[in-house]
Amino acid sequence: MRNKYFAFFLILLLTGCGFSPIYNNYSKLDYIIFIEEKKGDKFINNVITNEIKRISNSGSKNQLNLKIDTRFEKIIVTKDTKGSVSEYNLNATTYITLENFNNKTYVFNESLNLKNISDIFQQKNYENTIKRNFALSIIRKFNLSLVDLE
Repeated sequence: MRNKYFAFFLILLLTGCGFSPIYNNYSKLDYIIFIEEKKGDKFINNVITNEIKRISNSGSKNQLNLKIDTRFEKIIVTKDTKGSVSEYNLNATTYITLENFNNKTYVFNESLNLKNISDIFQQKNYENTIKRNFALSIIRKFNLSLVDLE
């Protein structure tokens, strides 16, 4: 019986400590974001555009104008004895320029080494999944830089 009261008291103490993650609330961003120009890889740029629309506050008076330039590279790392590719590197570099802040440019780089898959369809789907993850990671980093901007 004593253990039940102690456990109950301990739960009440720990839940009321007031802990909250620093960057948990993205609604603190008070910007409406417009994309002026997009260059580079269309797939990554479309994912970035959709995520920016999601985090943008349409009722805000503060406006951000962005230029996005994405470069995606697929570089051969190793070949097997027959000369076919066995491993390659996917590299996405994104330059996001804020026109409102004296053309301040943020550079985000994502990279991953992959083994080659014999099925071409499965390989292409896997590359698109990785591209989507790259874009989501880039937009999270950009969002955190906007929090630091305020």
